[in-house]
Amino acid sequence: MKGLNKAYLIGNIGQDPELRTTANGKVLVKLSLATPNSRKVGDEWVETPDWHRLTGWEKTADFLATYARKGDVLAVECAIRPRKWTDKDNVVHYEIDLVIDRVLWLNGKHRGASSNEGAMHALRGDSGAGSRTPPRTDADGESETEQIPF
Repeated sequence: MKGLNKAYLIGNIGQDPELRTTANGKVLVKLSLATPNSRKVGDEWVETPDWHRLTGWEKTADFLATYARKGDVLAVECAIRPRKWTDKDNVVHYEIDLVIDRVLWLNGKHRGASSNEGAMHALRGDSGAGSRTPPRTDADGESETEQIPF
């Protein structure tokens, strides 16, 4: 069967990512991404954010929890995963999970980066090869770049 099950978003992180561990020990991260929504109200265009709740697993979760911060501009490629569950009151709930497959940093200058260092830092999800991490600043204020071991 042929088809496409992807969402592509570019936006700003709304708050620092939340790292969690499931009962069976898998690591995940939750983050919110704001994308612009322009609409006409009367004679004027008004821009309001649409908020998207994203989930990253395992290596992607570790990477985002370590390097992503509120305000960062990201491009993400996500798989769309419908979920259904029944709560303790026997009410059925439906939700759409956007599971991160790829991340691309679009900030012009990442924390600790000089103006000439790469403006884009890419990460392919758990199934792909990793890339160099975004430059970081250590406690002494020196920039350091580490190689992610995946």
